[in-house]
Amino acid sequence: MNTHLITDAVRNSRASEEAGIWDRLFAFWFRRLVYTQIWEDPEADLAALQLAPGATIVTISSGGCNALSYLAAKPAQIFAVDLNEAHLSLLKLKLAGLRALPNYAQFWQFFGEGSSPANAKLYDFRLRPVLDAEARGYWDERDIRGRPRSNYFTDGFYRHGALGRFIGFAHQLAKIFRIDLAVLLQDDARSPARQAAMQRLHGLFHSRLARLITRMPALLFSLGIPPQQRELLGGGQPLNEVLHQRLLALIDVHPNQTNYFAWQALARRYPGPGDTCLPLYLQQCRFADMQRAAGRVTPVHANLRVFLEAQPARQVNAVVLLDSQDWMAPDEIRALWNAIDRAGHDDVRVIFRTAGAKSPLDGPELSSLQATWQRDDAASSKALAADRSGIYGGFHLYRRAAAA
Repeated sequence: MNTHLITDAVRNSRASEEAGIWDRLFAFWFRRLVYTQIWEDPEADLAALQLAPGATIVTISSGGCNALSYLAAKPAQIFAVDLNEAHLSLLKLKLAGLRALPNYAQFWQFFGEGSSPANAKLYDFRLRPVLDAEARGYWDERDIRGRPRSNYFTDGFYRHGALGRFIGFAHQLAKIFRIDLAVLLQDDARSPARQAAMQRLHGLFHSRLARLITRMPALLFSLGIPPQQRELLGGGQPLNEVLHQRLLALIDVHPNQTNYFAWQALARRYPGPGDTCLPLYLQQCRFADMQRAAGRVTPVHANLRVFLEAQPARQVNAVVLLDSQDWMAPDEIRALWNAIDRAGHDDVRVIFRTAGAKSPLDGPELSSLQATWQRDDAASSKALAADRSGIYGGFHLYRRAAAA
């Protein structure tokens, strides 16, 4: 797998030799499948973007959930750009499912449930033939156990990936600390059993073990947190306390009956097929529309800035940066926003998350960008409150200063 693009992406402005070593280790780690599900809420995104039908969207792909879910806004085209070929292979597989699987039941069985032995045949006879060579090679390649990666969908897909395995490790810790995750997920907030589980959860996150784990950068790689973002996430507070606060925002703010992020964190699965508590692209009522619109999504293996620099001027209506700027040096961030300025339509909107509360454009090194770009504080705060994943410290919506 080509890794130099990822190595460039995680470089930052810190000068120490130790920081550079950790950055290179993270770049090596991030070549693999990290996210089986993206952890930014696409419904919060769409509410913030307020796109008219026919828009052109450029987004970082990650696991592809959001790129597909944005089809609900009826765009003309979506470019899903990523440096991680494993994540692009997952998006391509989902697009193959929309093209090749004849009904919602099979699509749900493969991508929603992701644990049926029958999925091996669905892959071999339905999906594999319509994949391109790169994606086919990725899913055919055998893992350390000698099984093709496509078999991840036969034994619980959402237990795989670096983050899925880390969540599994966290579940083992919960057992040791006698934390009933099912009670946290499904009981009423006022129930004695849930209150007891919340107390034990507090004890786990404030234990000596949690403090030790959160001091080790390599272990946080499994959460997709590079060294630079680890510092932003902490913000001067002990990281075990910050992660405890973020987990509470995930499982204890929005109703878990409609929060599929909480289900993934506490049960490592979705509650079931249908139209409730699922990403938009997995909802039954949208399946036919997703099938018809799948051709509007184009996976792209590239650096996002380089991709934008190659696009026609003033053609892009929305850019979704996820949390990528937390990884980047100021000069690269400036070059990225200059590329957005050139490719973006007059009414272009840009959204992104940050581990901490602060936008990088508020820092002294990038303050000159505020002459061109203005943050919509009210819409940003509303979107952060609406984001059911609860794991980020900031949501930021920017528009051109003249149009804000």
